[in-house]
Amino acid sequence: MNEKIDIDAWTDELISKLQGVFGERLTLVGLQGSRARGEAREGSDIDVVVIVEGLSADDLASYRELIAKMPHGDLACGFIGSPGLLAAWPRHDVFNLVEDTRVLYGAFDFMGTGFTAQDALLSARVGASEIYHAVAHELVFNEGSLQAIVDACIKSAFFVMRALRFARTGEYPPSRAATRQLASEDERVFLDAYDDPQAFEARELAEKLLAWSQNVMLAEG
Repeated sequence: MNEKIDIDAWTDELISKLQGVFGERLTLVGLQGSRARGEAREGSDIDVVVIVEGLSADDLASYRELIAKMPHGDLACGFIGSPGLLAAWPRHDVFNLVEDTRVLYGAFDFMGTGFTAQDALLSARVGASEIYHAVAHELVFNEGSLQAIVDACIKSAFFVMRALRFARTGEYPPSRAATRQLASEDERVFLDAYDDPQAFEARELAEKLLAWSQNVMLAEG
């Protein structure tokens, strides 16, 4: 996996193929994650959002076939759904999806995107609760796989941090660098651990995640 991916060319090709399959039913295509933020590393996922009117199980099969024929299709992941479904999604849960998406085709005009501080705060608290539960479970029942869980929770913590910043300032940090500017000492450790996982002991990170996630749930009411 040494070939550098031209993500703009890749997404242009994807949109063209999606239009060929779904026609006017194609409502939105967006890019998320590190590739949207310009922070991708070798082998990073290509995280795509695809919204199709009247999406069916047959449509999912068509999308699966389309992605399989794309170059680097094995790196593709993301969300696919319908406008009505996304508009009905719980606001706290759809908050990060919308805010993290760089829209490449269409628009989110089928739903309200005026998220409130409370939407963001609930998103942060739910994310923190999931981190706490995952880490505590591994420490008690399955410490042998602690590193894998910590790695996943470090990624989740980034989205919790961004939701907290939105709740406090009304602005969603567009990058890790922007998030770091307002980060606490432990949060900077989490950002550093994402960049260099071998620099920290899994147990140390687990304990910091446990304390931090608990504080988010208890102190951000």
